[in-house]
Formats: sequence, C-alpha cells, structure tokens
Amino acid sequence: MAIRTGQAAINFAKGQVTNPSQDWFRLCLVFVRKCFNVGPLYGSAEKGYFGTDFRHGTTGTPPLGVPVWWTNGGDGHVAISAGDGTCFSNDIKRRGKIDRVAISFITRNWGQRYRGWSEDVNGVRVWRPGAPTPLLPAVDLSNVQDAARRDQFRPQGQGLHEKDVLIVEKALRHQGLKPAEFVDGYAGTEFRKAYAKWQKATVPPPFDGIPGRESLTKLGQRNGFRVIN
Repeated sequence: MAIRTGQAAINFAKGQVTNPSQDWFRLCLVFVRKCFNVGPLYGSAEKGYFGTDFRHGTTGTPPLGVPVWWTNGGDGHVAISAGDGTCFSNDIKRRGKIDRVAISFITRNWGQRYRGWSEDVNGVRVWRPGAPTPLLPAVDLSNVQDAARRDQFRPQGQGLHEKDVLIVEKALRHQGLKPAEFVDGYAGTEFRKAYAKWQKATVPPPFDGIPGRESLTKLGQRNGFRVIN
C-alpha cells in the first residue's frame, strides 16, 4: 500500500479532529500509523519507539509529519508532529478523540518521558534527511483584512478575496468557532463573529473580527498556513 508522508499525513490527522473515522481511545500507535498508511507491527507505542531505527533526540522542533514519542515503562505514547511544536494526538483533550496540542503540554501533564522523534514507524521510513518541507498555503493578510471590512456591504456569495478567506474560515471551523455551513469565502457578519472569538482567545483587544498579524499567524500555526504581506 502507498504510504502517506508530510502534509498528506497531516491532512489525514486534521480530518480526524472534526470527522473521526473511529473511536481512538488508547489507540495512539494505531492512529499514527494510519496517518502514514502503515500496517500494524507493534502492540504499544513504547514497543514501537524501541523498534525504531532512525531516532532523533529532544533538541529542536520535530519536522512536520514525523512520529513523536513518549515512554513510561508501560504502553508509552506517540503522536504526529505538525512541525511547529504542536502535534495531533488522541486522548489529550477529549477521550477517544484527536486534537492538536503542544508537545510540551503532553510532556508536562502526562508524566511520561519525552523521547523526541523518529524517521520511521512500524519498520517503515516516513521521513528522510534533506526531504523538502512542503510549502504551506499562503494567506495574504491585507486581502483578508480588506474582505473583513468590505464583504458585509456586498451581496452574499460575492465576497472579496475568496481564496484567502476560505483558508481562514476552514481554520476557524477546525477550531470549533465557525459552523461548516458558513464556510463560503464570504467574510461577512458570521466571519467577523467567529474571528472575534479567536481574537479573545489568543490576543489582547480589540476583538473586532478583523484579522491582525499576530492572531492570524497563531491561527496559521495551528492550522497549517503561513501569513504573507
């Protein structure tokens, strides 16, 4: 079977946050290997970690799309790195569900030893040194600000800068701040309300629903896009 690597593996993980294909309770290794479309081999994450051949330590930030590991003398834990110090993991915020969380949060709160990351999982190489880092989608800050200010005065379905707005809307949906039915490329009232909630959770006032660089950058770090202009 064809393995998934890099952004493709992360996209699978993201999909499990909002549309899980199964209950992931205590199935961290199963979740991670399915992100990579890799078959079963080890019975626990701890055994999976000690079965890796290409380990890296805890220095630095793990690249996008690699397994990150913890051990505790028992089952251990594994997640998949999003490349920015966060990872997609089961059972951290919600039992049996997948969420994006800081690697450091798991280390502090789960009482396990963080081991770093590996290039392989279950005997399959999923990352190699020198592998190109996929370029994240770009969102033009000035475009999104323009749309947030002007779309409310335009007919529904005729929003400005729909491509940029759609990326931001999908990220707001992934954060649980915008219903799927309002993800339409139109930065009107519902967009402003949802973005204001994100501002309140991440940055100082004003909470006006018009994206600023700091809040948009944080949203991009959580949801796999970069901010330009």
